[in-house]
Amino acid sequence: MEIGQAGWKGSIPDFVGDDKMAIRRALEDFIEDAGESQKRAWRDSIPQLQDVMDRYLETGSEGKNGAILEYTLPMEQGRRPDVIVLDNGAVIVLELKGYGIEKQEDLDQASAYARDLRHYHSMCRDRQVLPVLVPLRRRGEWETKGDVIVCGPDLLPGLLQQIIASSEGTQIDCEDFLGGDYEPMPTLVEAARRMFEDGDLPNIRRARAATDPALEICLGIIRKAAETKSRRLILLSGVPGAGKTLVGIRLSYDRGTRELAIPRAMRRPGNETEMVHPEITSVFLSGNGPLVEVLQNALGTNSKNFVQPVRSYVKHHFGERGKNRIPYHHVLIFDEAQRAWDREKVERGHKGELEGSEPELFIDMADRVPGWSVVVGLIGTGQEIHDGEESGVAQWMSAVASSQNPDNWSVHAPPTIAKSLEGGSIPVFSDSLLSLNTTLRSHFAEELHEWVDGVIGSKEIPEDELSSMSDALKNEGFRMYWTNNLSRAKSYVMKRYDGMPGKRYGLIASSRDKALSPSIPNDFMSTKNVRKGAWFNEPPEHPRSCCQLNTCMTEFGVQGLELDYCVIGWGTDYVRTDDGWSNSLMKNHARGVPVKDPLGLRRNAYRVLLTRSRDGFVIYVPPDEGMDAKYAGTLDATRKWLESCGVEELTE
Repeated sequence: MEIGQAGWKGSIPDFVGDDKMAIRRALEDFIEDAGESQKRAWRDSIPQLQDVMDRYLETGSEGKNGAILEYTLPMEQGRRPDVIVLDNGAVIVLELKGYGIEKQEDLDQASAYARDLRHYHSMCRDRQVLPVLVPLRRRGEWETKGDVIVCGPDLLPGLLQQIIASSEGTQIDCEDFLGGDYEPMPTLVEAARRMFEDGDLPNIRRARAATDPALEICLGIIRKAAETKSRRLILLSGVPGAGKTLVGIRLSYDRGTRELAIPRAMRRPGNETEMVHPEITSVFLSGNGPLVEVLQNALGTNSKNFVQPVRSYVKHHFGERGKNRIPYHHVLIFDEAQRAWDREKVERGHKGELEGSEPELFIDMADRVPGWSVVVGLIGTGQEIHDGEESGVAQWMSAVASSQNPDNWSVHAPPTIAKSLEGGSIPVFSDSLLSLNTTLRSHFAEELHEWVDGVIGSKEIPEDELSSMSDALKNEGFRMYWTNNLSRAKSYVMKRYDGMPGKRYGLIASSRDKALSPSIPNDFMSTKNVRKGAWFNEPPEHPRSCCQLNTCMTEFGVQGLELDYCVIGWGTDYVRTDDGWSNSLMKNHARGVPVKDPLGLRRNAYRVLLTRSRDGFVIYVPPDEGMDAKYAGTLDATRKWLESCGVEELTE
């Protein structure tokens, strides 16, 4: 585990007595790339902070305390709370700002520091961890805004004394704090990068706790299939952000399955045919092109052995050159299996070259693998956003029933899915561990998916209950705003994550709206030309980075990905009316494309958009005066509905 580092650490009396120039030099030596604005901030704040701490000692502190400046959160690529005060078992996070009036982005930044320390730092569990925003030019009474206390330097000593006096717990030594484990929840891409480099997911407590049980169930089924020379279909379901894809990637990297592979004949240059074990026995396949592109871009060239697009893999084994080709892999992992193409979509997508639905093609490929095979379908609920994706899970059961040897197949699924598949000739086994119901994406904001379902109309949830749910989300640090000022939305996000190169924030919107462009370039040509790998992976200063907030991704581009924060364009393609939700103003689908439930696809599109974020989102609702007359006034009810559900207006 990476050990935390800091620019300065010691007791509060030592901090008060230390030379301010020596403290500044220590900080500058620690953060070698600090800019002039950062150095200026230290020059202005350190003398004030020393004065605050001197007056705090006068309130009666016994000196059993510590202060840590510029603590670098391990594995967080540059996130640093300004000051951490340790006294009487309490952990107080001070964020210092050089102005007199607090800003929302600074309140939320301070709150997020406290949240992450509370949840992910081993020395902070079951302790009081309080965020305090200190506008250095503020004077007068301190106040609480949300979970953050706002206090100027004049009253800060008294506030600290009050907090410490009410705290209960053993004192934390600075060295113990810096040596404590910090296990943040990685993004999917970061987790994949670590597995690819190190061979396994690091011992991150929450990620493992959420995904280990499902992983072990899947590995057990795989081992049983190899032992009995049988075929298995595993269906693993979960809410958005619950870790389905993470389980799939962990399966594709698992080295234990390689010894189970059946040796097969391989021709090598200069050698006769010999029997060898495949070096890679599992492959992660996704119909989500952007996700594949982002993962391959992040992981490098060799990642193509583990992560491949569904369409090219299928064509390789069924196309004109791939007739009857035997797959190299025993385990085929299909991400977003509920979105598998039906027969009609396959015929259109492959220009008549292939016949059958994607589940039928997958089962056919699995039947060709020598000895045994397992197909793992990762299922996200309510995320079908393309035409031809509406047939759902039932396609997979039908494909198994029509396989070359159905008697050799069995199906393993979570209870809700298993119940719907029973009654046929194929054995169906139920296991509750194959259902992931806790979101990992949004830290501990576990009610997000249910709240979203209520907001977009998938579930009938009363407004007052949705508002209460939003309060619970906010208490866990998930921040939800709306605005009709796009510049304000962008400014908020960029300032909140300033100096945090590891954070990812971006502009996303529905593909079917006609009223957002040109303020949000969500048209086909604009989004088609976005290089997804660069958009997600390049550092914030790169012109192609999502953090520039000048290029947009639609639901098709961001499904399966996650950002720390999103600016979401809410368009006229899904608007609130007196009768509920309407898609009457949406951009039409292409001619000749059969769409069974266009309103349902819009609902799912907004579900995808609203569940991409780890820290929250700002919804941009265009102002009436900036819209074409055809659309003016259509979003007023939508604004009011979002507010009634607990989405606050983002003000200056």
